Amino acid sequence: MAGYTRAVRAWLNGALVDPAQAQVSVFDRGFLFGDGVYEVVRFFGGHGVGITAHIERLRESLRLTRISGFDPTQLAVISRLLLEELGTGDATVYLQITRGTAPTRTHIPAPGMTPTVFAFVAPTPGIESLAAPSVLRARTAVDMRWGYCQIKTTSLMGNVLHVLGDDPACEEAILHRDGFVSEGTSANVFAVVHGVLVTPPVDAQPPILHGVMRALVLEAAKTEGIAHSVRPLALSELQGAPEVFITGSRRFVGAVSHLDGVARSQPAPGLVAQRVLDSMRRAIESNIVSAVSSAR
Repeated sequence: MAGYTRAVRAWLNGALVDPAQAQVSVFDRGFLFGDGVYEVVRFFGGHGVGITAHIERLRESLRLTRISGFDPTQLAVISRLLLEELGTGDATVYLQITRGTAPTRTHIPAPGMTPTVFAFVAPTPGIESLAAPSVLRARTAVDMRWGYCQIKTTSLMGNVLHVLGDDPACEEAILHRDGFVSEGTSANVFAVVHGVLVTPPVDAQPPILHGVMRALVLEAAKTEGIAHSVRPLALSELQGAPEVFITGSRRFVGAVSHLDGVARSQPAPGLVAQRVLDSMRRAIESNIVSAVSSAR
């Protein structure tokens, strides 16, 4: 945990722990094989944005990886304890579950393993940080990752290699297969094509990650009356789109100013990105107010 501030609080296998003292066995399958899954949840005023969707995605990741012994609903419980320990409701919680520890390294896991459950919380900016989308540069790259991208796995070497490009100014790589956009290395992708907001389907072959912020952007587009479509997005359409943005739990909405070194025809952040972020912010603020009223 070196590099994190003292404000970080951690949870390991059922107990709050000092991050500096947290220890996991070197024979843990998460360390040896990347054999684990994770979730990242952003909190504003104690409200976990999309927490139910995060829990359901975690449940699906555990099912697909056949990791047993952890109840996904505990994500909300652990998060609440960490937030109380941290002392602020504006924070980000990271939860990781590995298959567990074995006496030695072997590819085939022993039956009935006890999973390793680790989580930490760190303070992050409040709702005021959502005033405007962040702006970033991106590049396109052929998607060379494996075929189970719908699992939020900790095995992220393929993602990391894609962002280690020649241009240090690029913060994201937008990946494509057979001429069609899949997703970013840590985000879903949206583009405005002929006035319609387009994003690739999650059930493509191979599938992509069921992004929680992706779903919230689609809800916002519906609320705001923005024309939108979930369909295959051609790489050529992406490259010619006047507005491109990515979504994820850490940044929410990130507007792409340059793609492969070429500026978008509409300055970033674009009008659509700003509208959906404004709508998402209003929904979050409404949920916070409702939660406070219910607690009284």
